[in-house]
Amino acid sequence: MVARKPFSQEVVKLWNEWEIRVIVLLSLFLQIILVIFGSRRKYTRNIQIFLFVWLAYLTADWVATFALGNLARNQVDHDSMSFQSNNMLQALWAPFLLLHVGGPDTITAYFLEDNELWLRHFLGLVIQVLLAIYVMIRSWNNNTALRFIAIPMFIIGIVKCGERCLVLWFSSAQQLKNSLRSSHDTGPDFAKALELIHRGVEVDVPDDGQDNSDQKNDHYLVMADLLFQRFSCLFADLILDHYERKKSYSLIPKESAKDACKLVAIELGFMYDVLYTKASTIYSGFGIFLRCFCFFSHVSVSVVFLIIIFITEKHAYTLIDISITSVLLIGAIFLEIYAFIILLFYDWTKL
Repeated sequence: MVARKPFSQEVVKLWNEWEIRVIVLLSLFLQIILVIFGSRRKYTRNIQIFLFVWLAYLTADWVATFALGNLARNQVDHDSMSFQSNNMLQALWAPFLLLHVGGPDTITAYFLEDNELWLRHFLGLVIQVLLAIYVMIRSWNNNTALRFIAIPMFIIGIVKCGERCLVLWFSSAQQLKNSLRSSHDTGPDFAKALELIHRGVEVDVPDDGQDNSDQKNDHYLVMADLLFQRFSCLFADLILDHYERKKSYSLIPKESAKDACKLVAIELGFMYDVLYTKASTIYSGFGIFLRCFCFFSHVSVSVVFLIIIFITEKHAYTLIDISITSVLLIGAIFLEIYAFIILLFYDWTKL
């Protein structure tokens, strides 16, 4: 008796044609979820959002890796038959998948334990970068201008992956302890600054680069930042000396219960950003340069892609692959713009 196949040949053929396309679009969809909802759990206790973000966080890396593996397999399959022109177009998706592996700015870890596994993430990212390199090399012989616009996207993808590993390593318990121990300063200027802020006097802290105005919101931000620089050592199992405890604790009773809670909430928000987001690299010269470079690269690649597709190589590729590539480009630009808008409302930016 002949065993009956669970799926017909038509269904199998249809899935083989659409498998990589569906997975790539799913990877983009997961990134959109993470960039929109990744920072929401900082402000809400909604269990649905927590579950939604958790599933997206666990699935995103697996989907991107699976998609890169499929792209690598397709390169081998196409070499054994007539080489199709849109194979290069699909190979262009590999750098976008590296961008997805690098993750959004709003979430790098879901639990603190994720930071401790930074070495495992690093090894996984190395494998994913090698897969993307393999895809690009196998498709490089195709004589098309698209292979050149893949280069800046590929560079951005590698840098994004490296940035994520760096943030995970920096947020690990041992490295956080080492950085706080080495940078912890208990000079007398701290007590003087707290006293002046409480009296509503404008404080000059040139090394911190803070906007210390006498407005109420700025008052909370500056005070919270000064306290955060001291109390952050408690998250690394370090202790405050007697001088710091005395001057820090004396400040809280002078505030109303509502104002004190607001002050603590801002401090915890700073610590959340350090442990679970890319805040430690975003607010630096390199972080700002990287985001500007990514945005202008995405825009430039999109313009060049449209010129190549609709002018020089109009009939060389299938409409569906052109559409998916356009969606990936638009999605990359959207993610950069949305992340930038979110960053504008961060307390770090206000400081």
